[in-house]
Amino acid sequence: MPKNFVNEKTDEKINNYLTGEAEDNLQDDLDNIVKKKPYAKNKKLVFAFLVLLIIFIVAYLMYLKGQGSFDNEKVIVEIEAPNEILSGEEITLLVNYKNNTKVILRNPRVTFFVPEEFIFISSDNEKEREDGTVLVWNLKDLSAGESGKIRLFGKIIGSQNTEYDFDSEIAYFPENINYEYQSSNDASKVCLKITAVPFQLSVECPKFIINGNETKCVISYQNISSQSFKYLDLDVTMPKDFNYVSSDPKADESDTYQLSWNLENIEPNASGELVFKGNLEGERNEEKEIEVVLEASDSNKNLIAEYARHKVVIKIQETPIVLSQMINGKKEYFTYKGEELEYKIKLKNNSDLEIRGLVINSEIKGSVDFDSLSVNNGSVDNDHKITWSAFNIPKLAVFGIGEEVEVSFKIKVKDFIDVNIPSDKNFVIENKVTIKEFNFDLNSEKIGKIITTHKAIVKLDASLFIRTGGYFNDDGRIKNSGVIPPEVDRKTEYTIHWNLNSLLNDLENLRIVSVLPDNVNWTGNFIKADGEISLGNENNGAFIPNNKMKNILEDLDKEDSEVDGKLESVDNFQEGEDEIEIKIEKEKFYYNPETREIVWEMPFLEANIGVIVPAKEVVFQVRIEPREEDIGKVLELMGETRAIARDKFTGSFIETLDSGLTTELPDDYSIGVEEGIVIQSSGG
Repeated sequence: MPKNFVNEKTDEKINNYLTGEAEDNLQDDLDNIVKKKPYAKNKKLVFAFLVLLIIFIVAYLMYLKGQGSFDNEKVIVEIEAPNEILSGEEITLLVNYKNNTKVILRNPRVTFFVPEEFIFISSDNEKEREDGTVLVWNLKDLSAGESGKIRLFGKIIGSQNTEYDFDSEIAYFPENINYEYQSSNDASKVCLKITAVPFQLSVECPKFIINGNETKCVISYQNISSQSFKYLDLDVTMPKDFNYVSSDPKADESDTYQLSWNLENIEPNASGELVFKGNLEGERNEEKEIEVVLEASDSNKNLIAEYARHKVVIKIQETPIVLSQMINGKKEYFTYKGEELEYKIKLKNNSDLEIRGLVINSEIKGSVDFDSLSVNNGSVDNDHKITWSAFNIPKLAVFGIGEEVEVSFKIKVKDFIDVNIPSDKNFVIENKVTIKEFNFDLNSEKIGKIITTHKAIVKLDASLFIRTGGYFNDDGRIKNSGVIPPEVDRKTEYTIHWNLNSLLNDLENLRIVSVLPDNVNWTGNFIKADGEISLGNENNGAFIPNNKMKNILEDLDKEDSEVDGKLESVDNFQEGEDEIEIKIEKEKFYYNPETREIVWEMPFLEANIGVIVPAKEVVFQVRIEPREEDIGKVLELMGETRAIARDKFTGSFIETLDSGLTTELPDDYSIGVEEGIVIQSSGG
């Protein structure tokens, strides 16, 4: 029933007039007035007051009668809706209303409360407003006994077995009553349950996995509805110890421990599979959860919504065999062409049971020379697969609790590696070891059961070559003057070529340096790697770089904290495992008169320079002026050349040296064997 907004004191006074006390109280009031105001004029005023009071009492009694007679429960509002729905499918809801009273309902207003997940599409009545989860329709006046309905269309997007509540009410003013009523009942509420989604989603992963082993998971999906979807997203959240290896089709790995596939135009009944692999690590019996979420939209990418979510749990098991590989005494090793590699494979029984009939297989592939393969106590088949068994190592017949065994082989990296196209780089050597158990009991299968596997990857370091050549008679781009053989107190000029080659991997932060002897001078004439010729005096190309790094490197034997503090004040430096280097921003060739160094720096050198594309080269000129004490000697033109760089593929520092250069000029065939020896001046 509605609340009646009437003052309590007014109610009490009216009730008194309605009882037997009314006449006595009225007579008392009249006597008091007559006593106080005996004049006729006052009598008229009293009479008027009494008339108004009676009118008010009668009106209020009629108001109470009207209030008491109106029953808001006879105004009905109810929702008709399906109890079970398909997620994302358009549904129709009916809001029925009826005036079962005998009065007209003025300004009726239907309000419909919907969940956040409900997407309103349209209705056959124009709604007045939509505010989040509230829909409102203003209706025409409802006569007594009149009814109506609002038909609306929308859809709910959610996961299977999720329930959503809808509620409605109708507000109105009964005729002759200036108070707004609201009606609702059990029928005005409804609960809708998503019993099906337009997609089927399944995730297949192994229930158990040996710690550190590779696992493979398959995601299968199918559009089981009659609806087409423009966008489909599948997101996989992996545990922190999942080391992603690969996927098919290739997934987006933009986020850590997150894989995403973005598919388009999924027609009805369309299906597909997504595969991803990775190595999973963890404690014994630890459970690792992988979660897959399927989201889709039939129109706009911004309206993509979740349709299915699936979780799988993988339990970590400790392998009964602990398996490890060492290459030349290290677990992680980088090699170079022509080097011999010694593999030592060690296994230990980590279980509380004996293991019978163990067989060890090793399969190596990559840039190796199989003719150099040498195996201890094992056999090799035609496919270069190595096998160790109880026939070679008796301990493998019954491998006791806590027992260990080690097998080994040697093989050389190829001396020559074929490089034909730019993508021929980043070479690796992979050795996969598999441990199998062959239990030959009468009731057992004869096929070996794989207990564990282990892969060892060896990356090939890049090769860097710097070659120094000297000439008196050169190609003429830089003209040399002087005499051959060199004479005392006479100047002779030479051009020196640096040729730079790389092999196998990209390099970064290259620095090539050589120091001029005291009696050799820089002329300022040089040709850069891009072909630019610079001619001038001894100041041309001279440059003294910031020497902060030099001072820091000299102080490396001091406390680490002190060195680190200095490094913070130096721009463009990098710190590797073994060295600290300046990060080079652009290519530069210069002479440092302070240190007498000739320096060639570059930020990047692509793989296989000088192999599939021409080598890089700089050319520069130096001058000597022999003294009396040099007679009969071959003079040094420059010291050894040192080149250092970082291998982008392996992260290793690569260093190479080329021997110094003398006036003998072995590369200039126009100069005879004896013409590099200093002689007395022909004018003296």
